[in-house]
Amino acid sequence: MAFLENYSHIIAMIENEMDDYLSEKIEKNNKPILDEFYQLIKKHVFSGGKRLRPLSMIMAYRGFKEDYDIIGPSLSAELVHSSSLILDDAMDEDVVRHGEPTFNAIYADKFLDSVGFDISKYTKGRYWIQRDTLKKLFFAQKAISRYSYALSVLGSNVMYSMSMEVLTRNKFPEEKKIRALELQTRMYQKLNEGQLMDILFESRNSNEDEYLEMIKRKTGILFIYPIRIGLNFAGISDHTILDGYANAISSAFQIKDDLLGSFGSESVTGKSSFSDIVEGKRTLLVIKAMENASEKERKLLDNLLGYEHASKEDVAMVRDVFIDTGAYDYCDDLAKRYISMSKEQLPETISGESRKFFESLANFTINRER
Repeated sequence: MAFLENYSHIIAMIENEMDDYLSEKIEKNNKPILDEFYQLIKKHVFSGGKRLRPLSMIMAYRGFKEDYDIIGPSLSAELVHSSSLILDDAMDEDVVRHGEPTFNAIYADKFLDSVGFDISKYTKGRYWIQRDTLKKLFFAQKAISRYSYALSVLGSNVMYSMSMEVLTRNKFPEEKKIRALELQTRMYQKLNEGQLMDILFESRNSNEDEYLEMIKRKTGILFIYPIRIGLNFAGISDHTILDGYANAISSAFQIKDDLLGSFGSESVTGKSSFSDIVEGKRTLLVIKAMENASEKERKLLDNLLGYEHASKEDVAMVRDVFIDTGAYDYCDDLAKRYISMSKEQLPETISGESRKFFESLANFTINRER
C-alpha cells in the first residue's frame, strides 16, 4: 500500500511508543494471573490494523505544529478503536479478524481446554441415546459463551481505560489534557450509542438515513474525535474545523467496508466475505437491494440473509442480487461522492503536509482492498 508506505516512519513511531507502553503495563503487572490477559491485549493491538486513526490525530496536530509531541497521545485513538473491535467481535460472535482468532475465540478455546471438555464422544451414536446428553452439551456451550464474552468485555474496558491514561502521560498543559479527556469520554458514549443502534437495526427494517446516522456514530466518531483531540493539543480553539472532512471520509470508509464484507477477497481482508451475508448484517447493500428487488429477489434475500448454513452457491446468488438490483453500484458511487466531498471540506488554514495526508487518506479509503 503506497499510501501507508509514505507514512511508514510515523507508523513506526506510533508502534514503538505502543510497544513501550504495553510492555511497561506487562512488566509492572504484579498479579501473575493477569499476565496472559495483558499479553493477549498486546497481541490484539499488534495483530493488524493500519493505524489510520492515530495517524489522523497526528496529522491534524501537524496541520498547525511542526513537532511530534502528539505521538504519545495518539495511542489513545488506536487503543479505543481496538477496544471497540474486541467488543464488536464478541457481540457479532466473530472468530477471525485480520486472519487471526478474535479475543473471544481465544478465550473460548482456553476455557474448553481448562475444563477438559471431550467433544470426541459426541461423534458416537451410543452417547446420544444416554439421558441428558443434549442438556450437558447445552450447558457446556452456555459456559463457554459466557466466559469468552465476559473476558472480551473486560478486555475492552481495560483498553478503554488505557486510552484515557495515555492522554495524560505527556508534557502538554493540564487544560489541554482535561479537554482531551472530555472529548475522549464524549466519543466513547457516542461510539456505544452507534453500537446500540447497529444491534437494534438487526430487528427492524432500517432505511438509508438511519443507516448513515448509525455509521456516523459507530465509524465516524473514531475519525472525528481523534482529529479534534489532535487540534486541541495543537492549540486550535475550534476543534470542529475538520469535522466536515472526517464525517464524509468515515461514511465512505464504512460503505467501502460493507462492499468488502460481501465482495472482498478473504486472503486480502483476513475475514470471510461470507460473514456479512451469513450473519444477515443490515448493511447499505442490503437496504438498497431490498428497496429495488423484485418479489422473487426479495424472497431469496429473506431466505438467505442470516442463514448460517448458506453454501457458496447461496452466497453467490445473494451477491448477484446486490449487483442486479443496482445496490452495489449505488453504494460504490455514494462512497466516491463522499470522498469528493471530504476533499472539498479541507480548510485552507492547515499545512501543506497535512492537506496532502488527508487527500491521500481519502484516495486510499476508496481504493483499498482490505
